[in-house]
Order: sequence, then structure tokens, then C-alpha cells
Amino acid sequence: MAGARREQDRQCLAEIELALKEHADDLAVYLVYDRASLIATRPGLARTYFAERCVPDAQLRRMRDAFLSVGAHAEILGGEHEFLAAMAVVRDCAQRKLQVIYNGLSYNVGKGAFEPGRKALLPLLADSYGLMCVNSNAYPCTFTLHKFHCFTLLRALGVKAPRTWQYRLEKGWVHGHPPLGTKVIAKPTYESWAVGVDEASVFIADESCSTHVEGLAERVGQDITVQEFITGIEVYVPVLSCPELVATSPMESVLTRAPGDLHAFVTLEDNLSDDAIFYRRFDGGEEVDRHLRSSALRVFDLLQLEGFGRIDFRIDADGQPWVFDIAISPGMERGGAGAKSLAEYGFDYPSFVRLVVAASMATKGLI
Repeated sequence: MAGARREQDRQCLAEIELALKEHADDLAVYLVYDRASLIATRPGLARTYFAERCVPDAQLRRMRDAFLSVGAHAEILGGEHEFLAAMAVVRDCAQRKLQVIYNGLSYNVGKGAFEPGRKALLPLLADSYGLMCVNSNAYPCTFTLHKFHCFTLLRALGVKAPRTWQYRLEKGWVHGHPPLGTKVIAKPTYESWAVGVDEASVFIADESCSTHVEGLAERVGQDITVQEFITGIEVYVPVLSCPELVATSPMESVLTRAPGDLHAFVTLEDNLSDDAIFYRRFDGGEEVDRHLRSSALRVFDLLQLEGFGRIDFRIDADGQPWVFDIAISPGMERGGAGAKSLAEYGFDYPSFVRLVVAASMATKGLI
């Protein structure tokens, strides 16, 4: 049964990529990504390692070339200002019927940085200009990027997720603090890439918990989400909406500094190092695999995600997957979990990049 389902999913993905290629002459793709130069106007971004997290030019060119190679128009635009400037002039590519924006905007929040909800800017602009935005619409681009609100809802809906608390920079704890003796991990509410996470982020809640979390909030300049720490293997499950949902091969995230350590966790330093993390096909047995995929599909649907997303789990000693993070626009690098997972189905890197856009187009009924 598993083999038949896998082949069915592969065929579905192959069909939408082929459909994109067949419409390539009508397709214009705008890859809208933040650039490091924004720090010159918003110095507060430096405290969240904004420049270090900007997608490298070489990767953006590889993504662009994935579309150029099949005859589509594709270009890289540096943030919303370049996008708006491009929309303000009449260009030949505007005659193409399928106008698509890839939402690569960041969502950093902190003093002197960006306001909450910035990730929702491009879907709203796309709607204003009559374009299609990859991946999700403005609502999940705002809601799911508030870790406390997102995980409070998931637990209320019966999803197996860690207990979660929030510490507001100006007001303190929201609805109480973690019970004393609970092992927790503290992380900025709005960030990705483990910004603000270091060895001091995982601790046992005690009388000094509030002081400890307050210090982290002041350091990163934003509210802190505190989650119950789940000891176990970290596994990522990519999901594509085509429009039927497809959960591809679960990928285990392995820290080269601590392979096999179930207590280890990813820090910002790990993400800033090229060789600190690698991904491999997770082999936890058919039952766990099925549970991971079904849980990922349910969460994707509950949060009203679209196109391409990734649901991140930690698997405890009993083999139970716990959702601990949501990637609304997962990394598109060649060695990332998404590309590695799709490679299991026979898709090379350019095909993977095209699939991400094709999934959103299929969901919107454009191909």
C-alpha cells in the first residue's frame, strides 16, 4: 500500500511540473527576496542576524535558472520596493498570462526592524495587482508566524504539540509561566533559523525562569515563546498542495556536532555554519512514517496553508511525533530538507524549484 501511494504521489507531482513546463511561454516568475542592504536603513535588523540569513545570490540564480531553462521569464527582485518599482513600469514580461510572485520576504520583528505580519505583505500586493503569490495567503502568513498563537490553536484542536507559553517584552507572562521543574526551550516568537537560540535556551523552569526569559526578550528585542522541550529525533515533513495534499518523504535533521544525541537542538550558530546540519531519509518504520505524514497533512490543512510548506516534528522515546515548528516557506537550498525529500521521488534541484511554484499554480487552478 505504501509503495502504491508513493508512486501515486510521484505521478501527481510529475504531472504538475510537466503542466508548468507546458505553460512556460506564458509564465513570468518574480523571486522577491530580502537583501542584506536593508540593514543600512533598519539597523535593528542586525540583532537578528538578518544579513547572514539573506539567501545567497548563487542560490537565487539557481532558482531563477530553473525557470529560464524551460522558457519561462524569471527575475530576482530585492524586496517589496524593487517589486513595486517593477510593477510600476510596462515591460514585455507583463504580457505573459501567468504572473507569479515567490514570497521570499523575511518576517523579522524587533526594535528598529520590521513590524509583525510583514510576510503577509506580498500576498496582499499580489492580490492588488492580480498576480499569484507562492505559497500561502496573507492569513497564515501572519497567524502561523506567531508561535504562541499558532501552537495554542493546534493544541486546542487536538494536535500533539508541546505545551507552550509566551513572555511579552512589556507585560511579562501571558496566562502563567511553565510549571516549575518543566524542561523547556525559549525562542523568539516571530523568528526562524533558531535566531536567539543558544545553549542557554533549554533549561529547567525554576524560580529564576522569568528573569532568564526576560533577558532573552531584551537581547532579541521581541516577545519570547517558551515550549515544553521534547527529547527525541528531529524530523521534517514537506507538504505540497497540488491541490490534493502530498506529504513527501520525512527527512531526519542530523547535527554533525551531536549525531544521535536525542537531547541536542539546533542553534543559530548551527544554521550559520554550512556543514553543521545534514538531512537523510528518516527510517522509523512504516507505522511511524504513516503517522508523521498524516499528522503533517492534518496540520497543513488546519492552518490553511497552501502550495508548499513543511511541518517539523520531534519523535519521543515511544515513537510519538510532536509538532514543534511550522515552516510556511521552507528553505529552497539544494541541500535542504525539501530538495532532499523530493530527490527521493526522482526530482532534481531545478524540478524541485519548479514544483514549489507549480503546486501553488495547481492549487489556484492555473495549470
